[in-house]
Amino acid sequence: MDFPERDEFVVVKITQVLDYGVFAELLEYPNRRGFVHISNVSSSWVKNIRNLVKINQVRVAKVLNVDLDKKQIDLSFAGISPQMDRKKMTEFKQVNREEKLIAILAKQEKKDFDIVWNEVADPLIEEYGSLFKAFDKVALGEDVLKILDKKWLKPVQELVEKNIVVTKKLVKGKITAKTIKENGLDSLKQLFLEIESVKDCSVVYMGAGTYFVESLAPTFKEAEAQLIKIIEKAEKKAKQSGITFTFKIENEKNKK
Repeated sequence: MDFPERDEFVVVKITQVLDYGVFAELLEYPNRRGFVHISNVSSSWVKNIRNLVKINQVRVAKVLNVDLDKKQIDLSFAGISPQMDRKKMTEFKQVNREEKLIAILAKQEKKDFDIVWNEVADPLIEEYGSLFKAFDKVALGEDVLKILDKKWLKPVQELVEKNIVVTKKLVKGKITAKTIKENGLDSLKQLFLEIESVKDCSVVYMGAGTYFVESLAPTFKEAEAQLIKIIEKAEKKAKQSGITFTFKIENEKNKK
């Protein structure tokens, strides 16, 4: 699309400040620039425009009007809510980073950017809604062969491994473990050392025979399954060692 639509929110970079308004480059529309009249720079009265806008400042603007014949775009900074400003800027930054990742892939494979975008980005976005959601799935080991041509599988996996960090989910619970047996303290230490030997699992002593155990994994379901498996082994070990052992998992109300 060569021009934005009326009432659309766009991200702009201010290129020129005049006494009566500012010119700004539309960062999502190459080679397009718009004008913000001084009356639309702020919702309140503007005494000195240069106190409110600066050269190279990146802002969210609303499109007031588009004249295709004159190639003129009228913009406004006024009346944009903080929520809309954050939402639009976040979307812009995500798309910008997505484009950079595809550019890396294109350079790596010595292909034209548009070709890589059409063959990799477009199918993944259509399937998952965004490129980052797709890359998260790839990072978690999901098979995307049904979406991408086989030739792209390994390059995309390598791109994801080098550039995408998956935020892991945490599930935790409380263990109560006590023993009055001789050498009972050593048995307890060994029990919790075995739990902590599992990758992404940890134990914190809270006092009075109470311990918090945590499990990290790419999803809540995996973290919970890992924790349950660990606890089952720990319960058997505790029984063999004469340790009184109880466990209660924390209720995660906001799992996604």
